[in-house]
Amino acid sequence: MLLLLKNQMKNVLVLLLMLTALACNEVIAPEDSLPPITPPNFTLLGGGDGQARFRWTKVNEPDFKVYRIYRSINNLNNFKSHIETVQNEYLDRFLSYDSTYYYYIVSVDNALNESSPSSIIDVQPLNISAPQPPSFLIVSGINNPVENRKFLGLSWLPPDVGDLNYYKIYRGTDTNFIANSFSYIDSTNIGTYSDNFTQTNTKYYYKITAVDLGGKESLPSLVSSDLILNSPQLITPSNFSNFTSPYLFQWSKIDSASSYTVFVGNSPFSDVIWNSQRVKENEVVYTGTKLTASKVYYWWVGAYSRENIVVDNGNKINSQINSYSLIGSFFSE
Repeated sequence: MLLLLKNQMKNVLVLLLMLTALACNEVIAPEDSLPPITPPNFTLLGGGDGQARFRWTKVNEPDFKVYRIYRSINNLNNFKSHIETVQNEYLDRFLSYDSTYYYYIVSVDNALNESSPSSIIDVQPLNISAPQPPSFLIVSGINNPVENRKFLGLSWLPPDVGDLNYYKIYRGTDTNFIANSFSYIDSTNIGTYSDNFTQTNTKYYYKITAVDLGGKESLPSLVSSDLILNSPQLITPSNFSNFTSPYLFQWSKIDSASSYTVFVGNSPFSDVIWNSQRVKENEVVYTGTKLTASKVYYWWVGAYSRENIVVDNGNKINSQINSYSLIGSFFSE
């Protein structure tokens, strides 16, 4: 009823202004000075753990532009415009546990008229519960002898919380290890980590927890694991030898490797002109474009520790190369 009355008043005002302008033989666009309605049902859905979530009923006026939320901290005398949104829900995050936050909302129309304010809501986002665990933990071994790099790389997704502080990293040697002070190895405030203190051909298992600003620690993530493979040793062709068709590449098998890919390039580790599909055996025949006679080419092998990675939701993603060989070279004949 209020919305209908407001729209009728605007229509009458517009009509009167247009009639006045026509009587003066001049058409003047009427100015809209009537404020929109206040967003109804401004409600706190939940407040705590450093965040506050609000929802309200949509304003359906034809000239609606945006909602504007005002906020004041620890008193009712310092409200400032905090956020503008066209959605009818808002989550304020990274709030102090010890402060009280006051909010009200207005709607703004296309003429920038602002409605009357809603009622004020106050919230103190106390540290109530621990965060949810991180998710989608992926562990990948890397062995690159050319760059002298050996490590296990970890990545994960953060929990959806407003008071996240940092993560704790736990490592074990079996899938059922317990995340405690004995298995704790380090902490980080980003969602990636490189574990450089591991051995090759040894499988390591990891769990991650999230710690909030109040020191509450989440339950551990699901376990994830990998190992660092040894580097494949190149056999055929030998360095700077003449290589003839059918160009059969051979290398040593690696313990725990699931498959291999061979690369041929115009330069070491770059300008790749061909790479094989993943193969289970330790040899493959070149199937690329014709090689230029007497030209030097470079080749190397990448080994995989697994065919794919199973993440939290059961989906599978392709694994990346775990270890590389050194660079070999040959002359095409």
